[in-house]
Amino acid sequence: MSAFLALYRAVGTAGVLAAAPVLAARALTDPRYRVGWGERLGLWADPPRRCVWVHGASVGELRAAAPLVRQLRTRGRRVLVTATSPAGAQVAGELAGDPAWGRLLPLDPLPWLGRLVARLRPRAVILVETELWPGFLGALRGQRVPVLLVNARISDRSFLRYRRVRRLLAPVLGGFRCIQAQSEDHARRFLALGAPPDRVEVGGNLKFDLPDPDPSHPATRLVRRAAEGARVVVAGSTHPGEERAVARAVRRLSRRGVQAGLVVAPRHLERLAQAEEELRSEGVEPVRWTDAAEQGEGAVRRALGEGRALVVDRFGVLPHLYGAAAVAFVGGTLAPVGGHNPLEALVWGVPVVLGPHAANIRDLVAEIREHGLGTEVRDPEGLAAALEPYLTGDPEGVRAASLALFDRNRGATQRALAALEDALRDGLPCPCTSG
Repeated sequence: MSAFLALYRAVGTAGVLAAAPVLAARALTDPRYRVGWGERLGLWADPPRRCVWVHGASVGELRAAAPLVRQLRTRGRRVLVTATSPAGAQVAGELAGDPAWGRLLPLDPLPWLGRLVARLRPRAVILVETELWPGFLGALRGQRVPVLLVNARISDRSFLRYRRVRRLLAPVLGGFRCIQAQSEDHARRFLALGAPPDRVEVGGNLKFDLPDPDPSHPATRLVRRAAEGARVVVAGSTHPGEERAVARAVRRLSRRGVQAGLVVAPRHLERLAQAEEELRSEGVEPVRWTDAAEQGEGAVRRALGEGRALVVDRFGVLPHLYGAAAVAFVGGTLAPVGGHNPLEALVWGVPVVLGPHAANIRDLVAEIREHGLGTEVRDPEGLAAALEPYLTGDPEGVRAASLALFDRNRGATQRALAALEDALRDGLPCPCTSG
């Protein structure tokens, strides 16, 4: 492991140096590349010490971890939250309750990462989903910090890649005190890649531990009032091509006499202009959420009118807007991405429509199919027909089935907390490690 880490750090550091001029040039045109480099380089001023450290790649992983972070803070734990993306770092600060406790994870190959970990002396580290960073894990192991992987999953594509380097990956997985997989299938994948069998268990999906939805939230109330009882389609976490497909479907339904307001939330805010152009290409005029909400109910009502769409241009708003939806389209399923989280809609009892590319949420799609919580389409041409029944029918059956789905699957947060308390109690990085 030490020889592999030395090689990894040498090659990785050379790669960072080689990429520096490209990143510097990119920073001239993209503001996102101008900030946070001190944190990325591990040059942390006044680093938080003796905390529980929670890390997720970006916004999606940190939203999944939100119930866990809230529980830790309720129990009096100091929580450092990190991400690898600028958008994730903003969410990290909000989750931690203090911007100073939300940061960007340093670049993994940096040889001085161990010194930063030694300065922080975290009590434990919780990684979310598939954060297998050899340099970070090696630094934590060197400081005898217990590390847990929760909500753990390995996508189809990643599994194929990881199998090619199984001999190198097995020692990395051996550094985890506990791996709590989302499902039996994901647990089997970790075992196939060399994770110690006594440290792999099924912990469940943290995303089922969403808090009960709040219909009194200002964003939910505003859109419900503005819609005036009309049905609304919310397309969440969309990718290139999907804004066009949803707009075309809604326009087709309008020509058949089925009227619906449209809300579109691009997965990445840097795509706002592109998403708006896709809408315009289908004869739909985009109106940004921030502008309409600031002007009030009348402006939101106009934005939901025929030939327009409300475009979400702020993080954190989308989960509340699902509360005003009659049906939700799950982004990343018509585009070949693998699918994003449908549970933020289902927790409201809102049915979902998905495309064929849903490998990342395969287990959830099976539940949706089995319990009649949504519809799958093979291509964009089937989208209008899939949306129509939810815009003209009664959603009560979906609401009841959705509530039962969450009741069956809650509990991943409590299992993760129990594993953490075990780690903090004995202070050992792995069950097999002795003083």
